[in-house]
Amino acid sequence: MSTFAGERAAEGDRGWRRLARRSLWASAVKSLVIVVGASAGLVRFLTQRDWTFAGIAAACAGAAVLIVAAVVAYDAARLRASRWRLTPERLELLSGVTTRRHRSIPRERVRSVDLRADPVNRMFGLIVVKVGTGEHAGDDAELALDPLTRHEAEALRRTLLRQEEDAPERGPLAELRWSWLWYAPLSVWTFTGAAVVLGAMYKVFTSFGAKSLATRAATALWEWIAAQPLLAVPLLLVANTAVGVLGAVLLCAESWGRYRLDREPGRLRLRRGLLTTRSLTLEERRLRGVELGEPLLLRLGGAARVRAIATGLGKAADGETEDVAALSLI
Repeated sequence: MSTFAGERAAEGDRGWRRLARRSLWASAVKSLVIVVGASAGLVRFLTQRDWTFAGIAAACAGAAVLIVAAVVAYDAARLRASRWRLTPERLELLSGVTTRRHRSIPRERVRSVDLRADPVNRMFGLIVVKVGTGEHAGDDAELALDPLTRHEAEALRRTLLRQEEDAPERGPLAELRWSWLWYAPLSVWTFTGAAVVLGAMYKVFTSFGAKSLATRAATALWEWIAAQPLLAVPLLLVANTAVGVLGAVLLCAESWGRYRLDREPGRLRLRRGLLTTRSLTLEERRLRGVELGEPLLLRLGGAARVRAIATGLGKAADGETEDVAALSLI
């Protein structure tokens, strides 16, 4: 019996547990992104009203304190309102700051366990655990524990998938080959990367009150193209492609770095990601097959994507674009 299962047996059916309190520190760090955006808008607003530098700095500092405090306070309320437990029959979660919810998943319906940690969560040893039931849609298809400590997350994964701590290690089915990065630019994003970057830069300049500067730069660029089209157009195409290739390679490296596909007793485990790490475990008996995808550009380059076909497994939800069923890049 795993350590986690032993703890559950000792606590009994009343053993409700809290989410990781270290989430407060992670929330404080993540709130700095909001602070940067709010400060940029505040600087622009106060500058137009002839505030002094000291006054603007004080206002930004006060806003930063309020934003961080508000985010941490909300997270503290969320953690206080959240409880979870694992019984011999079910995984249960109590949550909700204003509206209370009690969700549960029968253990025999668990089909996959997805562990994910972004860079900030990794800094504090935290992991978001998503337990899938194999349903195709609806709120009952997945239960998320956000977050648990790394030890709790790994122990819960083993217990839900009935894997013992001393299970023998087996060699990997597949590991990352850095030569795969040569195929990363074979995507339409390669040819639109510069446009995406320019759009993002324009928004940044606008948020910092430099819209006129961005407009003047765009006007100057257009005048240069109109004056020397035979020189400007080829240079812009080369620059656009270079930016797209670099972006595609970097995204591929971040997503598939440290890739490893292992076979554990009765299941497959996929691990990958340089900054945001991901670990997906699937029961082999739920695997219905694999799909070999060959988009046009990849096919022309002699490459393909391997995707798992399993019960209820598909695109990530909640606005995520990453394909959770992807088993291999090439």
